[in-house]
Amino acid sequence: MEVLKNYLNSRFKHYYNEGVDVTLCKEYALSDIYEVLCNQNLMTEDLRKWFGQGGAGGTTKGGWDRYGAEGQKLGKCGGGKKGGAYAACLSAEKARKLGKKGRAAFVRRKRAAQKKSGDTKKGGEKKKGQKPTYSKTGA
Repeated sequence: MEVLKNYLNSRFKHYYNEGVDVTLCKEYALSDIYEVLCNQNLMTEDLRKWFGQGGAGGTTKGGWDRYGAEGQKLGKCGGGKKGGAYAACLSAEKARKLGKKGRAAFVRRKRAAQKKSGDTKKGGEKKKGQKPTYSKTGA
């Protein structure tokens, strides 16, 4: 554990000395540790794949997908265009449990919650860094 702490501190200092913002220094240092652990096969999970951004994402391979107001699959979670209508993301398991009508109802609830919080379009947050808007799936 001490080795990881030392490595994290050294990577943080490296980025800090390059003039990177403190918050980003933390992110970059953690990302470096993650990369080292994956490369040495000490960590086998990859959140990019889990959320559908990696090579093995999507509901057919266990990732998350975006769904539209009619309950239809729109693609991988996080793959929507800026300014488009808000599409809610669901895991493969939840999507299967809800069915098409349940997914459509969930998207409507999620869009209503987003509208109430002031974020009706993807990328259109009124304030940066605001907390995510949660909505019950009903499953």
